[in-house]
Amino acid sequence: MRDHKGLNEIASIIRREIVTMIHGAKSGHPGGSLSAVEILTALYFDEMNIDPTNPKMEDRDRFVLSKGHAAPVLYSVLARRGYFPVEELSTLRKFKSRLQGHPSIQYLPGIDMSTGSLGQGVSAAVGMALAGKIDKKDYRVYTLLGDGELEEGQVWEAAMCAAHYKLNNLTAFIDFNGLQIDGDITKVMNPCPIDKKFEAFGWNVLVIDGHNYEEIID
Repeated sequence: MRDHKGLNEIASIIRREIVTMIHGAKSGHPGGSLSAVEILTALYFDEMNIDPTNPKMEDRDRFVLSKGHAAPVLYSVLARRGYFPVEELSTLRKFKSRLQGHPSIQYLPGIDMSTGSLGQGVSAAVGMALAGKIDKKDYRVYTLLGDGELEEGQVWEAAMCAAHYKLNNLTAFIDFNGLQIDGDITKVMNPCPIDKKFEAFGWNVLVIDGHNYEEIID
């Protein structure tokens, strides 16, 4: 087993920054940001082929935060990875800040797709992965969805499309934290069993502990 002490230390910093940012902004989504810390930490600090000094590198791996309201976790990870100054995190959701409530590709380096309207991010990720296949590129595309987001029909159109085109260069993480803005997902619009649904759409599905680095990276 690999030593993930360094990742744990980074994740602790990111958790503190998420709470501090949202408290300072007096608005935001702490739960959905905190539940994804280990996944993004593993991707950006261990897994993905990226270069913060060249954020538009053609052969870089791509990441799409489909649940765009969890922007604080992405902002903290990008800042800690060196895409922009850590001091800028304190401007979250402030007037004229580059760090708004949802990530914008227009303003901030390291953002591969503007997201916010749920369901659209994973569709964009499918398009990126398909483009990579057509262009015979080696980059991978990663996307993170919320469990409540699975109530959007567009998610399943994207899932069907990815399987149809055999996009084995695409990985989708479902952040199954059990909550959405209106409450418990099983009471609002139950998407379970999530794994069986994706399997039925032709995906290779792995159920893991989303806070365990060994399982995430494997």
